Amino acid sequence: MEFAIVLPLLMTILTGGASFCMALYSFQQLGYAGSNAAQLLAAEQGLITDPCATTASTVTAALPNWTPSKITYTVTITDSSGAAHTFGPTAGSSFSCTSGAADMAANEPVTVQVSYQYTWFPILSYSPSSSLTSSESALME
Repeated sequence: MEFAIVLPLLMTILTGGASFCMALYSFQQLGYAGSNAAQLLAAEQGLITDPCATTASTVTAALPNWTPSKITYTVTITDSSGAAHTFGPTAGSSFSCTSGAADMAANEPVTVQVSYQYTWFPILSYSPSSSLTSSESALME
């Protein structure tokens, strides 16, 4: 009788813990992908013609088993006068901003914000969904 009472509570705790661990792991992967994209934009300043497409391709390449349509990108490029130009948010892999290449300047930051619509493990009959968001910056040299 005690086992029948404790089992649902135990399964809820185990499932919740596993769901939290998977979300934390996914958040870490998303952060690494965003960091790679920001560093690539900073390093390739003056060599790329579409910083947003480069961001999208870098992130999707770093996250091969993720659904690209659930990824949302925002790129903020600071020009030589200190003005910030924001492109996005745009979901999916068709992210383009060719005008952003002209705004890229040396010693100015570029920020890449990447969000992913994450679905948690179902706990009992409840299946929550939320967005994991990572924002990474790099200085263009």
